[in-house]
Amino acid sequence: MYEQLYSRIQQCSTIAVTSHFRPDGDAVGSTLALGLALQAMGKKVYLWNEDGVPVRYAFLEGAELIAPLPQEVPADLEMLICVDTGDWKRLGDRTQVQLADFPLIVNIDHHGSNSRYGHMQVIEPETAACAFVLFKMLKAWGISLNKAMADALYVGISTDTGSFQYGSTTPEVMHAAAELLEAGVDVADVNRRVYQEVPYTSLLMQREVLNHMVVEADGMLAHYSMPAGRKAELAVSLEDTKDLVDVVRVLQGVRVAAIFEDLEDGRIRVSLRSKDPGISVAAIAEQFGGGGHAMASGIRMRGGLEHCREQVLEAIRKEFAV
Repeated sequence: MYEQLYSRIQQCSTIAVTSHFRPDGDAVGSTLALGLALQAMGKKVYLWNEDGVPVRYAFLEGAELIAPLPQEVPADLEMLICVDTGDWKRLGDRTQVQLADFPLIVNIDHHGSNSRYGHMQVIEPETAACAFVLFKMLKAWGISLNKAMADALYVGISTDTGSFQYGSTTPEVMHAAAELLEAGVDVADVNRRVYQEVPYTSLLMQREVLNHMVVEADGMLAHYSMPAGRKAELAVSLEDTKDLVDVVRVLQGVRVAAIFEDLEDGRIRVSLRSKDPGISVAAIAEQFGGGGHAMASGIRMRGGLEHCREQVLEAIRKEFAV
């Protein structure tokens, strides 16, 4: 499939790359690395994301190129490539509508729950990161990685493997990381920017979670709920609420962690993490229209916070009862 996509890309002059809303390191890194590679191939490239680039990844060279989707799709656009996005709806409200009828959509992803949208797909389920899929793809295409591409790919792989702590960290992943270091990645600098520097408001949000989290099921389940208006009370941003599930996930004895956030638009955002290979949070998420990986998944549900929370928690509790 790598060769087929390469051949089709060669037929296009103008290509856009986009990824899911509220992008994480893999989404940003994959978008940027592929975009820079396409530029190196002589293509005119647009990089889009409905929510832009989180502050923690803004240091990546070329990150400023990732812009909001324009009001009108450029007339010269020939191909749209979606990276790290398991479902068309996760591109965002505007994007999924505005580009729904685009004639050539490519879906590059690594989520087992991918809905197989688009006209061409390169989907490698349970691969460590979309950035790792792209690493292999760019190598197959004979693309020489410069430092900017290597940094972007490293951030994508590192963040989606929990800084190489998750079970998805295979020998092949570590070999790829070594090649990226050889291409110029400064590990100490990148890790400091990504993992060791956070805004004060993010610490406030972490304190909020620690003060109000609930631990149940003999310590196997930990969760926190953020009601509507709480972000405004704390004067924190949407970005400050990312990765909060990891705050409770690390508690000793916890097998499943969950965060419930009232988005104030009629939807509840649920983040799920499993530390038990025997419990797939992807399977739990799929019961409510969500998806992701066995150890890390998410849901967007409609309904009240308490009602949605109890539905999901009951599904988790059933896993412990087996």
